[in-house]
Amino acid sequence: MFDIGWSEIIVVVIITILVVGPKELPGLLRTVGKTVGNVRRMAGDFQNQFNQALREAELDGVAETLNDVRNLNPRNAVKNAVSKQLGDLSEITDDVSKSMKDSTDEINSSLKDKPAAISSKPADEPSQAVEVEQAFAEENQDAEILDGDAADESAQPEDGVTKKAD
Repeated sequence: MFDIGWSEIIVVVIITILVVGPKELPGLLRTVGKTVGNVRRMAGDFQNQFNQALREAELDGVAETLNDVRNLNPRNAVKNAVSKQLGDLSEITDDVSKSMKDSTDEINSSLKDKPAAISSKPADEPSQAVEVEQAFAEENQDAEILDGDAADESAQPEDGVTKKAD
């Protein structure tokens, strides 16, 4: 570090003995030893405080990570990821509902036009007329089935048949 060799150390020791004297040399060495010990102790304390501060900083980072994990809500994470990929979900649902409504309107209009188209055509064969009548009868039966509960309650019992009480 300082590049001091043995020859330089011997020169310093000889000059110290000449300046201080042989009687005072043991007291001087004791004082120098205490001072060096105090400096080393202070350096060790500083290093320990520095290491403790680093550990606390790491623990604060770990504590922040634990708090983040505790506050983690998977639903929000998935929702944010999906909205990031697909855009706003309300736009998608609006598009789907609009397309469903358009399809429903188209189907309803084609069903309304179909009986008129069938009835406006002249029946070339008797089987076509029978098929049309069967289709209307099936539609009426479906309507009666749907309204069947109301029809059953309003029906009058036939003559000679008594209605059982539940």
